[in-house]
Amino acid sequence: MNADFITAKTTPDLAFISQHLFTAILWVNDELSITRLNAQAEQLLAISSGRLINQSILTLLAPDELKTKDTAFIDNDINENESSSEPAYSLTERFVQAQNYQQPFIDHDHIIKTPLNGNLSLSVDYSVTPVIYEQQPYFIIEMWGKDRQSRISEEQRQQQQYTVARHMLRSVAHEIKNPLAGIRGAAQLLQRQFIKFSDASTTNTSSADNALITTNADTQHDLQKMNQKLRNYTDIIISETDRLTHLIGQLLGSNQLPNWQTLNIHEPLEHVLTLVTNQYPQVVLQRDYDLSLPELCADKDQLIQVFLNLINNACESMTEFEQTLQQNKISESQESPQAAIQTESNSDYQPTLHIQTRVAFQHTIVGQQHKQVMQITITDNGSGIDPALIGQIFFPMVTSRAAGTGLGLSIVQDIISHHHGMIDVSSTKEQEDKQTRFTLYLPFTQPITET
Repeated sequence: MNADFITAKTTPDLAFISQHLFTAILWVNDELSITRLNAQAEQLLAISSGRLINQSILTLLAPDELKTKDTAFIDNDINENESSSEPAYSLTERFVQAQNYQQPFIDHDHIIKTPLNGNLSLSVDYSVTPVIYEQQPYFIIEMWGKDRQSRISEEQRQQQQYTVARHMLRSVAHEIKNPLAGIRGAAQLLQRQFIKFSDASTTNTSSADNALITTNADTQHDLQKMNQKLRNYTDIIISETDRLTHLIGQLLGSNQLPNWQTLNIHEPLEHVLTLVTNQYPQVVLQRDYDLSLPELCADKDQLIQVFLNLINNACESMTEFEQTLQQNKISESQESPQAAIQTESNSDYQPTLHIQTRVAFQHTIVGQQHKQVMQITITDNGSGIDPALIGQIFFPMVTSRAAGTGLGLSIVQDIISHHHGMIDVSSTKEQEDKQTRFTLYLPFTQPITET
């Protein structure tokens, strides 16, 4: 009796196990209806369990078959006439054969596109395993997102490239920093000598005879003019070395360790939005916050720097895009007044900044799997990013703006890396839907070994 009780108590809970797997799992009954799915399946398909349960699996894997039949039941006694009406090797037939012969099957590079997730195109590999559970036939469907694997590989590759580039730039910056200090010091000494020479010339001139003053007036004037010109040159040398020193300081980054603290992600966001909205009052701000988000461990000042760079870049991009549209409108009005009226009626551009906070489940960051991470999305409808730069945008000295230094996003990437997170960017430049989206993923906790 005790042995039976112990055995029953230690039997694994299949539902509990499936919720903690990295693989997307769907349970399908013999009528091809989805009866259960785990959290990873919801995350992969971007569809909630409430919308998927009781839906036919054909809705995901073979929507065309649903159009040719009212129902998709599995019946072991399917006659030959019914079977011959099915297309060859249809998914429904494969389910029938899998159940009859208890033989699993696998499909690779399958594209899922369904209205349930807004027709989001998703490439997956999936397997179908027939099982008997509590004397009832079921199918266990396992799915692996091809896009997710590609994203993880691409992320690791870019992270390695970023680390190498960052290390090389820091090495070069260290080599340049010391000579710059010597150049600035020499320019300051030279400037002091010019000042002494100018003062000495003035003193000698005031103590000389009147005749000698008249004779050498032109010479003294030329000397003072030359002295002022040389002092201007030294001023340029000092100002340029200061500018380069500041630039190198940005390349090297801060040596200060993060000040870890527990905070609400909306605090630094709202702090930055208060600053930026006052500077760009024409920008429409859309907040989509999940106020139930737990607090996370982060450096508040560094997160403010991240959000300030991203949001300020977004507002500058939208402002420049708006100015470009206005200039184009003026040019068209000068060329063709009728075309200008039509353009004005069709192009009511409104700069819009969208901020969203969410929890992302089962997310991988640089090879580390997290059950939950913080997801912050910053979207603008500016001019977008050139596709040729989209893969290099976080590298130092890479920028798509004429006035940009190419260091802002590099600093953002550096701070996010110190927080053991990641940042992703996507941009569309279609005329109808110009949009740039930066998505940040931050773990809620930081490693204990961080010092």
